[in-house]
Amino acid sequence: MKIGILGSSFNPIHKGHIAIAKKAINIFDLDQVWLMITNQNPLKKGYEYLDYNTRIRLLKKSITSKKLIIKNFEKKTKSVFLIDNLDYIKKSFPKNKFIFLMGTDSFLEIDKWKKYDKIFKQMPLAIFNRYGTKKKSLESKVSIKYKDYKFDYRTKKNIFENIPGWYLINDFDVRESSTNLRQKSKV
Repeated sequence: MKIGILGSSFNPIHKGHIAIAKKAINIFDLDQVWLMITNQNPLKKGYEYLDYNTRIRLLKKSITSKKLIIKNFEKKTKSVFLIDNLDYIKKSFPKNKFIFLMGTDSFLEIDKWKKYDKIFKQMPLAIFNRYGTKKKSLESKVSIKYKDYKFDYRTKKNIFENIPGWYLINDFDVRESSTNLRQKSKV
């Protein structure tokens, strides 16, 4: 199976998450997208989180496709770090092909993630343009470091074998964010 992994705290889930998943299914011909929820984003200490069960309930309510599957591997890995969970996934599901899905807003911070270089060596990344952060993400330290591994998903074959490899999805710009939703709910 070909599987996209969209990791997030989904605090809460929003239309941008679902739009990324659906677009990835279409352009990469994915069998599934795993909505991989984290209990705590390691970069957001003391961050205001909705209750975990509330986030799961909202995730379930938002799913409109059987191809979208909620996953949480943190109980098995005992880690909130993406790389530890990707290591577990690759070892546990060796017959599947994976691509990691993220927004340009997250790509801007990837150099702060634990063992981010190893993430690039695990699976290709699909980076979706998010509310005006494309230019900054293309000028980022990681983008420059991995510039020779940036491919055009429309012309490159064997995307799952291009490791390291990353694909920028330009024709995407959903402006909704979890932060905006939380701020609106407080008004």
